[in-house]
Amino acid sequence: MAVNLESLWQRERARRAALWNLEGLRPGDDRAKPHLNILDEIDRQDLEHPHGDAQFMTIEELRASVPETPYESSDGHHFVIVLDQHIPQVWRTRFEAANALAERFSEGSYAHDWRRFLRVWIRDMEHLAAHRLS
Repeated sequence: MAVNLESLWQRERARRAALWNLEGLRPGDDRAKPHLNILDEIDRQDLEHPHGDAQFMTIEELRASVPETPYESSDGHHFVIVLDQHIPQVWRTRFEAANALAERFSEGSYAHDWRRFLRVWIRDMEHLAAHRLS
């Protein structure tokens, strides 16, 4: 399945913005409604126009499928990174949308940023579920 990266980027930036806007709101707060509507629309688009099979992976499956890679920078320092090529789409774009301002290497991102993204994604989805229940 070919992935339209521009469409995917726009969708994931909108998702990320709505999730960030929900962060400071308690479930049941009326100010959450516009953000929940945006997220509902994005979920509808995800179902009608999916961007690859990885969209339906669980965080556990994703964590297990993306290896951490030792990396030596040009100045000889050693790091652990996740290579862009190992992160399946739609998750790569979700990670990029959440981490747009983070420092990275041309080959990939720091592994600790990837691990933090996965933890925060779980927290965001739990917070979103609480909003939807209220």
